[in-house]
Amino acid sequence: MNSIGKYRYNNRELSWLDFNERVLMQSVDETVPICERLKFLAIHSANLDEFFMIRVAGLKDLVSAGYNEQDISGFTPLEVLEEVSLRVHRQVKKSVEIFRTSALNLSKFNIEIFPAEHLDIELLDEIFYNEIFPLITPLIISEIEKIPFIFNLKLCFFIELENENKVFDALIILPENIKKVYKIKKSKKSYYFTPENIIERYMHKIFPGYEVKGYFLFRVTRNADLPIKHEDVEDLLSAIEENISDRKWSNIVRIEIDREITDVFAGKIKHYLSINGDCGDKDLYITNRPLNLSYLFNINEENKSLYYKPFKALTPDCLKNKSIFDIAKKKDILLLRPCSDFKIISRWIEEAGKDKNVLAIKMTLYRTDKNSKIVESLANAALKGKHVCVIVELKARFDEEKNVKWAKKLEAAGCIVTYGFSDKKIHAKICLVTRKEDGIIVRYSHISTGNYNEYTANIYTDIDYITSEEKACSEISNMFNFMTGYSDVFKWDRIKLAPVNLRESLSELIDFEISEAKAGRRAEIIIKVNSVFDAKVTDKIYSASSSGVLVKLIVRGICSIKPGVKGLSENIEVKSIIGRFLEHARIYYFYSGGKEKVFISTADLMTRNLDKRIELFFEIKDAEPKKKLMNIIECNISDDLKSWYLKDERYAFAKRKDSKFNCQERICSKFFNISKI
Repeated sequence: MNSIGKYRYNNRELSWLDFNERVLMQSVDETVPICERLKFLAIHSANLDEFFMIRVAGLKDLVSAGYNEQDISGFTPLEVLEEVSLRVHRQVKKSVEIFRTSALNLSKFNIEIFPAEHLDIELLDEIFYNEIFPLITPLIISEIEKIPFIFNLKLCFFIELENENKVFDALIILPENIKKVYKIKKSKKSYYFTPENIIERYMHKIFPGYEVKGYFLFRVTRNADLPIKHEDVEDLLSAIEENISDRKWSNIVRIEIDREITDVFAGKIKHYLSINGDCGDKDLYITNRPLNLSYLFNINEENKSLYYKPFKALTPDCLKNKSIFDIAKKKDILLLRPCSDFKIISRWIEEAGKDKNVLAIKMTLYRTDKNSKIVESLANAALKGKHVCVIVELKARFDEEKNVKWAKKLEAAGCIVTYGFSDKKIHAKICLVTRKEDGIIVRYSHISTGNYNEYTANIYTDIDYITSEEKACSEISNMFNFMTGYSDVFKWDRIKLAPVNLRESLSELIDFEISEAKAGRRAEIIIKVNSVFDAKVTDKIYSASSSGVLVKLIVRGICSIKPGVKGLSENIEVKSIIGRFLEHARIYYFYSGGKEKVFISTADLMTRNLDKRIELFFEIKDAEPKKKLMNIIECNISDDLKSWYLKDERYAFAKRKDSKFNCQERICSKFFNISKI
């Protein structure tokens, strides 16, 4: 292993696993209400699903191709896979303990999330015979030595049966449209049954005439990366549609089994699944708990103490019953999700579509809600004769199918729909509205760190910024022209753009802080992002630290930087905040000789963001919004209740007995008390 790489950089996959462990630990945090803790347990599990489908699958592809080069952290793909297996097995074991403890704790509240006791049989009979049994198809598979194709993450029972001294193997594949959970109320207790929990209680009824010798529940995880060769793609929409289904058919990268099984059973399931060298014993995970924990999101009780206090996003007083255009004409508007209601933005798009003075609307769409009102408003605007141009990113992972659907709907309504670049994702979130006011063309821009998604706006922290500043709007107009292929010859001054000049601009900002520190003056950098993983950026931040620049990083997930290493990163502090809301806003602060520059961006400090995506980096210059962003950063720095500090390559929880500063609560409270924007 490259000792220099190991010394300087954390590994991407292992750093991500550390992040997911921090998510898991929220499920044992006593400051979190008990039913909310269940959700973190489910989120941890869902995160692992995606991790295996994408990152582990990618590593296995490299190993299969004979690739044995070290990454910047000094690990080869095979070495990473071996360490991933060790760490995930440990996390799964920990999640099992937490699930069992949670179940015991909930039973004290008369809630059973995985009932062991038998209820009145009539209650379950009705569910089984009316809702489950008609949907399932029991299959005897040992006679034909072949099983139906098992799709990605599909729950399946493997059953061993006996009849007249002959052993048969059988399979039950749970259908997609079956309910995730069934709630039964009896004797003031709530019982939550998953369909698989009910099926195993009626296994003997499913196979009459057979003796059930044994069974287990399993599911497989498959490679979910879309195998599109960008350079060969002429029609990106068709290519995406053709390749979406490939996820269901691709190679197995993980097998999960819900209980301990014999070697004979293990051998049988490997045989039937045709497991080859790509998926071995290290990829088999015994969970000893339900395989799909998403049902924990459906635990719904009347006891309010089991949940977070109800949260309602608010509309600032100065925006109530007023036009965004009238306000933005006078001053820039800064909103913080989820404290500020995202409906402010969706209503503005709707207003723009109906406004007779609005001539054109342009927008990028990366991820949207399945019932997006914004998409409806764009379609309606086009039907009313307005010029509507939407750049839909078809390659937004796991949202490809939904985005294809929206693209077709928008085209049918008369919108101009384009798909950007085949080799770069458009990750910038911007909207440009052109309006005619008193015979003059006026433009309004919406710049955001988050998606135009009404659902995630309630659970992600993000910044929304609306401005009518002509220079900014002019350059954002040029940005749309750049993304639609009209021209790539523009002067970017007010905005910075990846992959054009964002990396260079960041380097210049850091270099200025380095020069200030070397001159003996105050130099400080504070960066709040989701991830950091880029050798050049990491080295530049190390250089800043070595020069005396004070660097504070608030990084939710992956971080290649190792803080506190003598002679390398002694002036760097890295913390991660895991709380009620998913930290998603990207904010960059530079002391800049006392001028204090603050930027919002869609870009993390990742190679993919800086070189392979279209990202926007925008400086907030207006005094009030700038001050609010600095207050948000200050709250993040001050948090001592939900913060984890990175020490070399592992995180330590910062909470003490006297810890009481929760930045998310403080920020929301602060925004609620502000009547002005």
